[in-house]
Amino acid sequence: MRTLERRIVAVFVGLLLLIVALILLLVDRSSAHLVAAESQRQLTSGAVVFERIVEHGRKQLETAAIVLSGDFSFREAIATQDRPTMVSMLGNHSSRIGASVMIVASLEGRVIADTQHPNSAERTFPFAQLLAQAQMQGRSSGFALMADGHLYQLVIVPIQAPTRIAWVAMGFQVDQAWVSEVAGMSALDISVIASRAKPPVILASSLPGALRADSALLAVQPGMQARELEMGSHHYQALALPLGDTAHAVLQHSVDQSQGAFNELMRTLALISLGGSCLFVLGSIGLARRIVNPIDQLAQATALIAAGTYDLPVVIHGKDEIGRLANSFELMREGIFSRERKILRLAYEDALTQLPNRTRFLEWLGEMPAQSPATVAVLDLDRFAMINSALGHPVGDRLLCLVGERLRANCGEGVMLARLWGDEFAFLVQGASKDKATAFAQGILLALHEPLQLDGQRIDVSGSIGLAFRPVDGIDADTLLLQAEQAMFDAKRRQCGFALATGLGDSAPAEHLTLIGEMRNALTQAEFTVYYQPKLLLGEGRIYGAEALIRWQHPVRGMISPGVFIPFAEQTGFIREITPWLLRQVIAQAAIWHGSGLALVISANLSARDLLNPQFVILVSQLLEEHQLPAQMLCLEITESALMEDPAMALRHLADLAALGVRLSIDDYGAGQASLAYLKNLPVHELKIDQSFVRSLTESPKDGAIVRSTVALGHALGLTVVAEGVETAADQSWLQAADCDIAQGYFIARPMPAEAFAAWVSSWSGNR
Repeated sequence: MRTLERRIVAVFVGLLLLIVALILLLVDRSSAHLVAAESQRQLTSGAVVFERIVEHGRKQLETAAIVLSGDFSFREAIATQDRPTMVSMLGNHSSRIGASVMIVASLEGRVIADTQHPNSAERTFPFAQLLAQAQMQGRSSGFALMADGHLYQLVIVPIQAPTRIAWVAMGFQVDQAWVSEVAGMSALDISVIASRAKPPVILASSLPGALRADSALLAVQPGMQARELEMGSHHYQALALPLGDTAHAVLQHSVDQSQGAFNELMRTLALISLGGSCLFVLGSIGLARRIVNPIDQLAQATALIAAGTYDLPVVIHGKDEIGRLANSFELMREGIFSRERKILRLAYEDALTQLPNRTRFLEWLGEMPAQSPATVAVLDLDRFAMINSALGHPVGDRLLCLVGERLRANCGEGVMLARLWGDEFAFLVQGASKDKATAFAQGILLALHEPLQLDGQRIDVSGSIGLAFRPVDGIDADTLLLQAEQAMFDAKRRQCGFALATGLGDSAPAEHLTLIGEMRNALTQAEFTVYYQPKLLLGEGRIYGAEALIRWQHPVRGMISPGVFIPFAEQTGFIREITPWLLRQVIAQAAIWHGSGLALVISANLSARDLLNPQFVILVSQLLEEHQLPAQMLCLEITESALMEDPAMALRHLADLAALGVRLSIDDYGAGQASLAYLKNLPVHELKIDQSFVRSLTESPKDGAIVRSTVALGHALGLTVVAEGVETAADQSWLQAADCDIAQGYFIARPMPAEAFAAWVSSWSGNR
C-alpha cells in the first residue's frame, strides 16, 4: 500500500484495536469483580438457605417428638417399662418421619429403648450434653457426634404423664444423603467436618469424589469470613457454619462456575471483536483507497503540470469533498493552461508584430548543434526615429507591423525571423555560406526598397544589416548576436546597406567592463588612494603646489591608472561619488600641510558631471569650512569638454566657486574645442597647456609657436599659465625662457603618495 493509505489504515485500525483492547480489559476487570460479588452473594444466600433447612429439620424433629411424647400408649409403655412396645412405637414413628435415631432415656440419663440397639441392655445416654441442656431448659436441640463417628441432628423433649417420666430423643443422621439434599436446595457444595476428631475428619461432602478428601477444606473454620479456597485447579468461595460443638459445615460456591459464564461472554466478545476488526480493516483499506487514489491522480496531474504538461484533463467522479477538490483542481488546470499559453505567447512572441521575439530567437540559436554552420543577420531600419517623431508612435507601430509582414514574406525556406526590439529585426539562416548570406541580405534590402502605403501615405523604408557567421564569428547565441549588431552599426555608419562581422575587430576588453561593478566596492574597501605630482614655479625655482591624482590599488590587477577607470566612472555616473571622496582627501591633506607651514596650492580635476551637479559648490564650501583651509589653497581643474556640455550652467557654478575664493584652471587647453569667447568670460585663474604640445615643443616649431602664443594669451588675460608634460631639462629651460609661469612633469617629479611628497618637498633644492 502507498504511504498515505498505509497511514490511514494504521490509524483507523490502531484506534479500533486500542478501543477493543480497552473494552476487553474493562470487561475482564469487571468480570473479576462481578464474579467475586456473585460468589459472595451466592454464598450468603446459600448460608441463609442452609440455616433455614437446619431449622426446618429441627422443627420437624421437635414436632414429631412432641407428638410421640403425647401418645397415651407410648406413655403407658414407658410407665410399665414395656420395652418391646416402646421399641415398636419408636420404629413406627421413625419410619413415618425418616428419623435415623430414636431413643427413650430415663430421667437419670439411662437409655430405656433405642431403635438402633433394640435388644441391647441399658446404657448411658450418648448425648449427655444435649440431655443436660434439656434438663435445664425443658427441651433441647443440636448436632452431636456419636461414638460410632456419625453426626446427628437431634431434638430432646420430655414425656409427661402428667409429670416428667422420661426423655425422648429423635434425630436425622448427617450423612451423604443429607448433605446432597441440602446442597441441592442451597445451590452450594457442602462438606461436613468433624472438628473435634483427632485429626479432623470430613464426614460427608457434595463435592466430586476427587475433591472430598482435599485437606484445604479442613483449614476453613467457623467464625471466619468467606475466603478464597483453591482446591487443585478449582476455585471456591468458602464459608464455615458451626454444627454444634463437635462439627461444622463448609459451604462452597464454585468461582469457576460463575467465571465460566463470563469466560463464555469474553469468548463471544472476542469473536465479535475479531470479526468486527476484520471488517473494519477491510473497510479502512477501502476508505483509504477511496481517499488516496484520487489524491494520487491529483499528484500525478500536479507532476505533469510541474513538467509543463497542461493539456491532460483530471477526471475524478464524485460529489463528495474529494470530487469537489478534483473539480476545483481541473478548473485550476484549465486556468493555468490558458494562462500558460498566454504567458508563452507573451514570452516568445512579440505583442506588436506577432513575430517571435528575442528570447525565442536566442532559443533557436541555443537549440542548434554547437558546430552547425549558420548565419545571424540583424536588420535595423534607417530613420525610424524621424518617422516616429513626425507621424507619431501609433503610426510607427503600424509601420513596424507592415515591415514585419514584408520581411516574413521574403524570408524563404529555412530562415527564422524575429523582432528583437524597437525597429530591430533578426534572421537565422541555417547552413548558409557567405555568398548565400550576402545574397539574402541584398534580397531583404531590395524588398524594403519598395515604399509602404499607410493611410494613403507613401513611406520610404530602408535598413542596415549586419551578418555574423557561425562558427567563424562565434559559437554561442549572445556572441553571434552581438557580432551581428556591431556589423549592423558599422553598415549604418558607412551607409553601405550591409556589413560582415568578420574583420571588424574586438570590442572593449571584458575586464574593462567588470571595473564598473568593482569601483563601488573599491570605494568602500579603501582601495582608492591619492598621489601628488609637484608643480614648479619657474621664475622662483620653488614648489608652488601639486596636482592630486587618484589611483586604484586593485587587490588582483594591481595599480590601475585613472585613464582606465575614470572614463567608465563618467559614463556610469559613479564619478559623482568618486569626486566627493577625492575632494575630502585632498582638502584634508592640504589643511594638514597648511597647518604645518607647508603652503601649497593643491589641484584636483573635475568632470562635466561634477561641474553640472547643483550640490557641488555647497560640498566644496562645507569641506573648506570643516578643515579650515583657505579657499585660495585649492585649485579645481576643468576640461574644455566639461565647459562645452552646458556652458550656461557651467559658467554659473564656476562663478559660485570663484566667489568662494577657490582657484580655477582650464585643463588640457588646446586639445578641445573651446571658444575664445568662453575663455574671455570664464572666471578662471589658470590656463593649463595640454601635454601633447609640451612634449615636442623643442623639436616642433609649430608646437613651440602654439605654446608661446598660449602663454602670451594667458598673460594678456591675466591668467597663470601652467605647462604639463615636462620630461626633459630642455623642456623646462624652453618654458622658462618663454616666460611660462609653472611647470609640471616627470622631469620635476613623478606622482607620489602624500607622505613621500611632503618629504620630497622638504628636501627640494631646485637643482635639477
